[in-house]
Amino acid sequence: MRQPLIGVTCTQETPVNSITMERISAEYTGAVINAGGCPVIIPTDYPIDEVEHLRDRLDGILLTGGGDIEPIRYRGKSHPRLTYVSPARDELEIALAKIAGKTDWPLLGICRGVQVMNVMMHGTLYVNLPTQINTKLDHNTPYDQGRDLIAHEVTIEAGTRLAAIIGRNSLPVNSFHHQAAKDVAHGLKVNARASDGVIEGLELPGHRFFIGVQWHPECIQAYPEQQALFKAFIQAAQPS
Repeated sequence: MRQPLIGVTCTQETPVNSITMERISAEYTGAVINAGGCPVIIPTDYPIDEVEHLRDRLDGILLTGGGDIEPIRYRGKSHPRLTYVSPARDELEIALAKIAGKTDWPLLGICRGVQVMNVMMHGTLYVNLPTQINTKLDHNTPYDQGRDLIAHEVTIEAGTRLAAIIGRNSLPVNSFHHQAAKDVAHGLKVNARASDGVIEGLELPGHRFFIGVQWHPECIQAYPEQQALFKAFIQAAQPS
């Protein structure tokens, strides 16, 4: 039995006086490999009219974290805190999520990834949490404190697919985001929340695997519950 091939999205960057590069954290690919999958990088400028062909070649899709989604895509307004907006990446990931949702293609969305899932199904986002909700939680901890820093706990909603995977009703998580799902798209179900009410996870009931989380489980693989999420994803993507 071959390893599931997992398409992994990335961030395209052009450093000053340098060539354009596709960048991805090794934590993502490492988590896929450790769970039994084989990561395949999907470049940001992959032709949109060829995306459907990936459905026959890849066994699952991992939407990774990264820059902000264009507010116009979810009826939002621009904000000074918007960073690393990439229309090309938005278009690619929304197309991938749409195919995944329609065809039972296993998909795991992380941070930006769960936001893409919600936007694809016509949900909305908070453009900038600190100025839009009243909370004492730090949802965007400084990078220099470490990617494995536990920022707060989330409550896992009973009866969800995520609850069945995690096996707990609460979970300590890291946190590196200033945006989050606001109005949940019709058809999606909230599977996790922070204590301030911020949505920390979404899933599509009845789908083989269509789950997104707002935290970064790839960076806290020392916790078995975080490993379990990747293992469940890879198991769902296992070729028949």
